[in-house]
Amino acid sequence: MVAKADVRKFFKVYEKIYNDAIADTVDLNDVADMYSAGFVSVTSAAVMVGENGEQLKAIMTKGFEAYRALGSKRMTCKEVSVTPVDQDHCVAEVNWAGDYERKDASPVTIDFAVNYLVEKRDGKLKVFGWISGDEQAEFRKHGLL
Repeated sequence: MVAKADVRKFFKVYEKIYNDAIADTVDLNDVADMYSAGFVSVTSAAVMVGENGEQLKAIMTKGFEAYRALGSKRMTCKEVSVTPVDQDHCVAEVNWAGDYERKDASPVTIDFAVNYLVEKRDGKLKVFGWISGDEQAEFRKHGLL
């Protein structure tokens, strides 16, 4: 069974890597190491599948550049709840707080949740999918777009 404490610890590491990426100091191999060989992304915009490797690194690079351009400063993993699926899989609902700076330099914090599909493979936790809401609408609502 995937231990809830291990999943929480995994997302604290994920938080650090994400914040390093926002600061543009991340090793993309560390980012890629958080993900399974294949993954699915479900958002309000699309359902996409991908493979880990150069494709993922390129997508992540563009994504982090876009977040920096929006004024992203820090992500904080506030809470993780875990729903087991079977011995090696779970759904982790992660509540995040994103700190941003608007174009007028005023700060804003956006709270949001993402559901991650997590597997334990070869003794390590990996994300093999995520389901998130309409982040573009949230950015517009809070004056970032």
